[in-house]
Amino acid sequence: MVHDPRHLGPDTMSGAADGHRYVTANQPHHQATCQPGQDLRRKPYALFRIRADAGPVRWR
Repeated sequence: MVHDPRHLGPDTMSGAADGHRYVTANQPHHQATCQPGQDLRRKPYALFRIRADAGPVRWR
């Protein structure tokens, strides 16, 4: 879906009624709990908006 060097550790994806998908990339795999006690995340974190031509998924 997306290729971008800032797209490290996509965390959450959401579909919106505007036909876009929104994906956060906050590098959870670089947190201190996943590394030997060091927080290796680098700011800025990112929010990506991707045109998907689709509506949100509605769960019943």
